[in-house]
Amino acid sequence: MSRYVVIGGGAVGGLFAAQLTLAGIPAVLVARGRHLEAIRASGLRIRRPHGDDVVRLATAAGPGEVRLTPQDVLVLATKAQDAEAALTAWAWQPVHAEPGAPAGLGADLPVLTVQNGLATEDAALRRFGRVYGVTVAVAASYLTPGEVVNPSYPVNGALWLGRYPDRADPAAAQFARDWTAAGFAVHSVPDITAWKARKLFVSVRNGLDLLDGNDEGKARAGALLVTEAEAVLAAAGIVPAPPEALRAGATLTFEPVPGHVPGRLSTWQSFARGAGSEVDHLNGEIVRLGRRHGVATPVNERLQRLLGAQAAAGRPPGTHTVDELLTVLADLRG
Repeated sequence: MSRYVVIGGGAVGGLFAAQLTLAGIPAVLVARGRHLEAIRASGLRIRRPHGDDVVRLATAAGPGEVRLTPQDVLVLATKAQDAEAALTAWAWQPVHAEPGAPAGLGADLPVLTVQNGLATEDAALRRFGRVYGVTVAVAASYLTPGEVVNPSYPVNGALWLGRYPDRADPAAAQFARDWTAAGFAVHSVPDITAWKARKLFVSVRNGLDLLDGNDEGKARAGALLVTEAEAVLAAAGIVPAPPEALRAGATLTFEPVPGHVPGRLSTWQSFARGAGSEVDHLNGEIVRLGRRHGVATPVNERLQRLLGAQAAAGRPPGTHTVDELLTVLADLRG
């Protein structure tokens, strides 16, 4: 049986490690700081609509505390902006084999990449020979050390998993069976890039959660962000999975979790914790592709600039308004 080494202890990584452990599948959660201290002291509390689970997890503060073996699978559950450093840290760790068997390096192990955007899989290929992209639809949140809130019940979330570069791979089916046993709706797909691209249409709107403004303004801005993303991906020759397929595959039921205020997306959670910004890998990915292929992306660029400067200055959610974002349209007309 594989052991999953989950690198990144936030909402998604924490939930992954907890659910695998509850299913009897070996897992190690790599976390840090007060979150790691709380988990080691009292377990990871998963707050759910109908009661909490407190899960005692195997934990590590980094690769120096994990003795890797050939049976391990690395799960990169950091935010996209932290993926490069994590890939470097784990790729060159020793892998310890049984006596008489060849040893190796972390780069010889399969790595599952769960980041939003389109950049992490190529970054992983620089070091790892077996890369599996994962697109996630998980409503969990992490704001308090030692605690993850998951309002999705009874299924914990939906995953699309496939070998990268795109092709069928029998190992993906085994990973899918393990994650299904852990309580997720899992889809093994031969074209993971298409699913990553489809999720990006959702993710480019995450930053709007950080802006003050009414729903009408945010809906208008969101439509403009997605329209630019569609044009850019078309110019790049990337064909997203159809929207109805994503909706059908992520049919989840959400119920209130006592004491929890729902609706805050992962980008907002990162800003609220002072944990950095993934905007450069969401809206910034659209801007990068637009510049490469000669497609204008003024609204995505404006949002990236607003939130990038906000993160660099350590300012909280609500620093900017949706009207500030939409002034770019007036600037273009002027």
